[in-house]
Amino acid sequence: MYPVDILNRRHERFVLWIPRSGSSAIPPPVLVIGTASRNPDAFNEIGRFPLASSGTRVGLWELALETISPSFLQDGVYHYWFQVHDTSPEDRGTMLVADPFAFTVAYSVATPSADNARYQPASVIKLRDGRLWNCDIDGTEPQLPSATDQAKLPRNNHLVIYELPTSWAKVGNDSRGHDVDVGTFTDVLALFSADTAGDRFSSIAAVRGEALLSKLGINALELLPAADAKVKDEWGYATAHYFATDYDLGSSADMCRLVNTIHAQGIRLFTDVVMGFGHDSYSYIDFGNFHIRPTLERDNPDSYQSHVSGQLRDGYGGNSWRFIRAVQSYDAETGASSSTVQPAWVFHRCHLARWMMDFGVDGLRLDSVNNIANHDFVRSYKERCWELYNARYGGSADPSKFLVIGEELSMPLSTVHQGTLNSLWNELWQTRLRAVILGESAGGDNFEWTVRKLVNCKLDNIHGTSFADGVQAVNYITSHDIEGYRKERLYNFLVNNGIWDVAKRAKLAFALLLTSVGIPMIFAGEEFADQMDRSVDLGKKQSDPVNYSRKNDGGWRQALFKYVATLVNFRTTCPALGEDDTNFFHVDSSRGGRIMAWRRGRAGDGRLPVVAVANFSNENTPGHEYLVPNWPDRNRADWREVSQGRSVPAEWVGREPLMAWEAKIYTRWTEGG
Repeated sequence: MYPVDILNRRHERFVLWIPRSGSSAIPPPVLVIGTASRNPDAFNEIGRFPLASSGTRVGLWELALETISPSFLQDGVYHYWFQVHDTSPEDRGTMLVADPFAFTVAYSVATPSADNARYQPASVIKLRDGRLWNCDIDGTEPQLPSATDQAKLPRNNHLVIYELPTSWAKVGNDSRGHDVDVGTFTDVLALFSADTAGDRFSSIAAVRGEALLSKLGINALELLPAADAKVKDEWGYATAHYFATDYDLGSSADMCRLVNTIHAQGIRLFTDVVMGFGHDSYSYIDFGNFHIRPTLERDNPDSYQSHVSGQLRDGYGGNSWRFIRAVQSYDAETGASSSTVQPAWVFHRCHLARWMMDFGVDGLRLDSVNNIANHDFVRSYKERCWELYNARYGGSADPSKFLVIGEELSMPLSTVHQGTLNSLWNELWQTRLRAVILGESAGGDNFEWTVRKLVNCKLDNIHGTSFADGVQAVNYITSHDIEGYRKERLYNFLVNNGIWDVAKRAKLAFALLLTSVGIPMIFAGEEFADQMDRSVDLGKKQSDPVNYSRKNDGGWRQALFKYVATLVNFRTTCPALGEDDTNFFHVDSSRGGRIMAWRRGRAGDGRLPVVAVANFSNENTPGHEYLVPNWPDRNRADWREVSQGRSVPAEWVGREPLMAWEAKIYTRWTEGG
């Protein structure tokens, strides 16, 4: 049972919610149902059956199984569409559309059309024992992820998130010999399981038998949109079927196996959700209540982005969701027969329940909050996330182990302070990081303050306010958004700026990422400095799949991976790095402030801090030692340098030399100690 009325009704009958109908006045939608055969794929139509208005449930159309006469349906897997009249501005007339609430869609059985809008995959359902059941294309009824021991999962302040565009998980070739992204959920599973070769990873030594991401030590996996997108063989945010796993990536059963594996390893699952625009069936079923064309409604405040005055919302080839629209209708979420509902709000809250309940999602990243442009909706969605999370653990969920993150590159911290979101992508962190590893300042600050604000985001002043807590900021060196100045992959960024010793600067970048205040996020492939082979237009998003074969190069990339893995383990376990306290106790003015030292973690009460010393210059420190004054507990003999895994003799504490562009990370804390 789901906390969503329409999902439970789908067990008993075929249902379609059309708020615009309000009665039976419109032509009834028609169920077109049949079976699919393979080799070749073909649809064998059984019949066409009109749905009937539910009467008291305003806008709900239903077809009970027992009313299908004669009774053609036997136990088995069925493919179907709904026949409706296109309500979009294009008005294509009668067309077949996928069930907007379908848990599985099959592009192998789709409506034939050169028009992408009319190209609709079949929805898939299973009849068993007189009821309808959600299933995969082959009829498998997925075993939902087992209950997770919450104690095994990491707290927000010790997260290291790995951002993985799932379909980028391998380089392949299409019929023209071009690289394509052909990864699947099972390929992602292979990154965590040495016993899983993956669908297409068996040929990659860096993955085969190694469990690469488990070895890296990240404790949160963020999948870019895992819901089904129309676009095939390339990544994107063209979500079309919000309840279904992506057809190219794999089945619900594949997704469940991945979730069970990472949860057993104490790794949280984040998923990316696109709600600014969609390529969904409601674009045709009931356009006016669910979608808006901003260019056609310039006097409607729903047409404009938030935080960018006068900027129209962008549908990116799809249709912007309409968030300012209330109608009297059946409420698909609560089941109320007739109430005032906002259709798009209800729809998105419904598919949230599917992902939270069926896949054990431990956090969400909301794409392009400015393009959603309705903070009341975003707050409602965030609050529903938390309600479902708490319900998962019987009302006693740990609030430190769930998070709703928003991406809004203008960084309106008011959305966090007012409770619209829990956290934001910290775009300014990337800007500062890329400046300091070139020896430059950023944001109007001098070099010292550029570094200070990089290390402690709470020092920043953004629109007159600041982050109040490190978990409110997600820091990253690189993300999937490479458009614009200094956004490309780290390797390409450094080479483009004349830096050929990539390993040295990459290590410095990761030392800063994994010891700064905030939640560190690693973009897939950066842990071994993957590079862009075909993304040459920086006005577009990243298009290269991750080339994991580069990781085991036997040289600097392999060494970089080991370095990053060491610091990831340190970040996820060291108590001091879960605290926000930061104290800069040394800025070497004799070297233009380019050598700095700071303490992370609270002092006193027996707490063991972390000390970082970094050289942001082209010169090694002269001589055999470099004295750092004011070093805490200098005379202790239990200091160690983390990245090299070595003990520091008492006489060398705070005196070790630094190479150019080197950071050293010290602590007296030991894991388990």
